[in-house]
Amino acid sequence: MNSVIQKIYFANVLVAYPLDQEFTYSFTEDQIINVGSIVLVPFRNKNYLGVVRDTSDKTNFDLKKIKLIVDVSSYSLSKKMIKFLEWIASYNLIPKGMVLKMILPKSEAYFDKENEYENNENILTPNDLKLNDTQTKAREKIEDIISHNEYSTILLDGMPGSGKTEVYFDLIEKNILDKKQSLILFPEVSLTNDFIKRIEKRFGYLPDIWHSKITPSKKKKIIHKIISGRSQILIGTRSALFLPYKNLGMLVVDEEHDPSYKQEEKGIYSARDMAVVRASIEKFTLILVSATPSLETIYNIDQSKYFHVKLKNKFSITPEPKITVIDMKKSKLKKNNWVSDELKKTIQKKLSMDQQSLLFINKRGYAPMIICKSCGHKFTCKNCSSYLVEHLKDKKLLCHHCGYKLGSFQIKCQSCNNEDESFVDFGAGIEKIYNEIARDFPTAKICLFSSDHIKSSEDLNEKVEKIYNNKFDIIIGTQLITKGYHFPFLTCVGVVDADMTLRGGDLRASEKTYQMLYQVAGRAGRGDIPGEVYLQSYFPENETIKDLTNMDREKFYKKELNIRMRANLPPISKMAAIIVSGRNISDVQQACLKLSKSTPKIDNVDFYGPAPAPLSRLKGKHRLRFLIHEKKGRKIQKIILHWLSKVPQTPGVTITTDIDPQNFT
Repeated sequence: MNSVIQKIYFANVLVAYPLDQEFTYSFTEDQIINVGSIVLVPFRNKNYLGVVRDTSDKTNFDLKKIKLIVDVSSYSLSKKMIKFLEWIASYNLIPKGMVLKMILPKSEAYFDKENEYENNENILTPNDLKLNDTQTKAREKIEDIISHNEYSTILLDGMPGSGKTEVYFDLIEKNILDKKQSLILFPEVSLTNDFIKRIEKRFGYLPDIWHSKITPSKKKKIIHKIISGRSQILIGTRSALFLPYKNLGMLVVDEEHDPSYKQEEKGIYSARDMAVVRASIEKFTLILVSATPSLETIYNIDQSKYFHVKLKNKFSITPEPKITVIDMKKSKLKKNNWVSDELKKTIQKKLSMDQQSLLFINKRGYAPMIICKSCGHKFTCKNCSSYLVEHLKDKKLLCHHCGYKLGSFQIKCQSCNNEDESFVDFGAGIEKIYNEIARDFPTAKICLFSSDHIKSSEDLNEKVEKIYNNKFDIIIGTQLITKGYHFPFLTCVGVVDADMTLRGGDLRASEKTYQMLYQVAGRAGRGDIPGEVYLQSYFPENETIKDLTNMDREKFYKKELNIRMRANLPPISKMAAIIVSGRNISDVQQACLKLSKSTPKIDNVDFYGPAPAPLSRLKGKHRLRFLIHEKKGRKIQKIILHWLSKVPQTPGVTITTDIDPQNFT
């Protein structure tokens, strides 16, 4: 019996690998392949997933065959999703294959059909929460914007406790009734746990959750629910933005100002900004939510690119917390003390009234620096140009960048080999504050609230529940505690080092300080009892501290935007960083020399560097940095691509581009 000879076709495939180019593979006519099909192909002695970019029946080469085609009904990339992929790659100067890797699951096994679907489909049974007049007007204004625009980006802006979440819950309910999916992005995993309960209470069912700690089997189930449209509400971190939604109708970016939305490695991008791009391509509503919006968002509102909807009042009738600045130059602290007497007196008063106090310091560990008494050497990481942080609880010195650690029994001076334990700890972290407070308030129940002291989501939930139910008297926390929690018995907030983030050369230092302190101040007085906030500062005359004390947010934003305009800094202009890194410092320097010699001369574009990055060594790699400042808002990407194309690649050296850098490490 003669076998039927099948016609051979060819497909150009973008492989989920950090390259820009596509590769051609063959397939037979019985294999159903279209543009956007997900396929498994052999590449560099391994099998990789890829997406078909186009097909043809002509080629001049004998090519490798496509091994597997994912069922189109299971998953394929739409034209809009491919456009989104290409936009991310071209704007952020990330190889297309690397972006595809963010979009596709890690394995073809994710595409195996589920044998069993859950029988209990989500049935919307909302528990209505009556909005107040301000919230109702905000919701109606957003609905009016949506009805008059094909798509829109809207800032929902309101002080902590103003009820922003309830407003967008109402909008999500309408989105679900319209048979569309909703995605809520959070900057960190820790924010999702308490929020899940609020979703269940409001909508009558549990949402789906997506972040890096979800198991592969759970991710597979969620992907199938998303593709089929059965996942109606999904809560996720950055990576949830790239999932294959069947009919996404609304995207909420909560705490839109949070720097955690910026991915800093393996393809640098801002999830908030890329959310704007996906909404514009797929034509759905994007709601940015914050009590302290980023200056970029405020500027886009001024430029009429975004809409602005504001909640002016708190949901409760409790007045705003009173803010007091403690001048630490006048406060005579005793030895080994970091908390002022004035703040301690208030904590004592709150204890007697069965109310809670929060002490905030944005430094993990016990002490941020250890110094040898014999020679003055500061203990540093062997892989990074950063100081080792002392963690008293775990009896170790730890690098917060690469995880390198020394047990306390291993400690000897890296410079003079001194081992007699004559070392001095310098500065204070959360654990040192704990020791001081535990000593001065021996009967108080104290909770440490940082990533080092919370080992699992269960542990986090338990601590949040206990704080909510007034089982702790004093909470000592890092930035983790500022993230949207509602504690009704918390009436005193003390910031131990309010000036900390004002130091250094970050152009966003004032903005970040204001946002952080405003958010932590917003934890006080969220119940029925008015709150008090104390800022310990060595520079009480600083304009940022003054604006915060007066709770005059509008004045601060206007002033900060004027400063940026006069200096022609982002968001008015564009910046990009070029980070050159490698294990051999001479190779890195040689690559930088080549780049320096090829620096283009362009009007209104300044090139700075190369200079050592503030973290000049990170995870064993030496790092030098260029900074490009484009003052006219033209395409900075074209300038960079042209510049880099003139320089041959140096073996062992990586060149990474950071468009719109948020920090300068």
